Amino acid sequence: MNSDNEYREQIEQRVLDLIEEHLEEEVDMDTRLRDYFDELDVLELFMAIEEEFEVEISPLDEELIETPADFVDFICKHS
Repeated sequence: MNSDNEYREQIEQRVLDLIEEHLEEEVDMDTRLRDYFDELDVLELFMAIEEEFEVEISPLDEELIETPADFVDFICKHS
């Protein structure tokens, strides 16, 4: 159980780091990304997340992912 929490924390930190790298802003896990960043920035972020975590995010899933926490949930579920 503890290793699951550690794994999730590592994913959370890496997701936040990627967001900060690509969007050049600090965010928290509940920041609604599309409210603060333009669509091109968000698209580039999705591509970076896919590459970093070796997951494929379908267009339907893209619509459901609104926050860094949503990315983490998706990655944990699909990796």
